[in-house]
Amino acid sequence: MNNLLKMERYQLMHNFFYWCGMVGIFLIGFLTADTYVPEVMGLIGGEATSLADIFNGMVYDSTFLLIIISGILSLILGQEFSYKTIDLEISSGHSRKEIFTSKIIIYLIAFNIMALIYPVAGCIREFSKFGIDNVEFLFYNVFKAIIYSCLLNSATFLIAIFICYYLRSLVKAISITVIVTFVLSLYLGYGMMLKLPVAFLPIYQIREAVSKQELFQLTAILIGIVWISILIFLSWIKFRKCDLK
Repeated sequence: MNNLLKMERYQLMHNFFYWCGMVGIFLIGFLTADTYVPEVMGLIGGEATSLADIFNGMVYDSTFLLIIISGILSLILGQEFSYKTIDLEISSGHSRKEIFTSKIIIYLIAFNIMALIYPVAGCIREFSKFGIDNVEFLFYNVFKAIIYSCLLNSATFLIAIFICYYLRSLVKAISITVIVTFVLSLYLGYGMMLKLPVAFLPIYQIREAVSKQELFQLTAILIGIVWISILIFLSWIKFRKCDLK
């Protein structure tokens, strides 16, 4: 299992599209950081007064990035089906359970890091403006935002992984993933405006988590766990039975 994890990490870390995504997300965060200063979390957030506000605000407003990042995830994972990489791993003697587990671990870690590059880039851009006045306050807010971002964004990334395992087609997986993520983002925007039920969405709970100061937020944790559990279960059922030859 450890060797398989190392191999999966090596393959992803040497993937051209992954690093293009990392650079692209960093540049977007760096270039748009100034737009968060006057309205850190939209009209209700007020003006930013610290780097913690910038970090929270960019995590709050990163929903549109999930469309791009999920598309990149589908592209890279879809390549593994198109290039028969998974077939080779099975032929090498690895079980489907080991392959499935290693890919879930490596992909979720790698793409959560990609998502967090966005607020990190913004803080780098705004460091000269705000500096660090209260280290404990900054650390607390960044820690909280990272925890909930990783938990709840993982649910969105697992949607992309499930679609890839279900379709096993590079073009179809990218198209359907982008459409599904876009529709969820669109529903969130109009749902909040029209007072529709949106609390069940992980992308909504991210906004709630960074908008509050409490570290333990039971609703966000439960929604994240439920989405992740269901999507991992469905993905495993499909991967376990799918024909890879």
